[in-house]
Amino acid sequence: MSEENVETQVSETDIKAMQVQLNKANSQAAHYRTERNAFKDKFVALAAERTLSQSGITNPKVSKFLNLSEVTVTESGELEGLTEQLEALKEDLPELFGETKKVSGGADASNKREARPSKTSAETLAERLLG
Repeated sequence: MSEENVETQVSETDIKAMQVQLNKANSQAAHYRTERNAFKDKFVALAAERTLSQSGITNPKVSKFLNLSEVTVTESGELEGLTEQLEALKEDLPELFGETKKVSGGADASNKREARPSKTSAETLAERLLG
């Protein structure tokens, strides 16, 4: 074998070994990305739950209306996008947050009077004559 052929063979062998190592590194990176995303999703869900409870929101239905895939985690571990979603949800569905809109005129449930059936004109006349 000539010296040139030996260098070519070594280079091809090295290239194949590097390709094997690169494929292995790529598969490991894909595995770790999947794990990271799973932990991120769990972190976002737990942090959102904590934020809701710190805000005094105890209704579990509120979290069903949040799109946690749009929430991002900053370098400092803060959640971005959650506050905006909560404000929009609070505006659209205040009953989920324990806030009810009061209607003026005593229409609140605690101020309701007992409903009395209205009298017909015949009953009113009979009441006047007998009464």
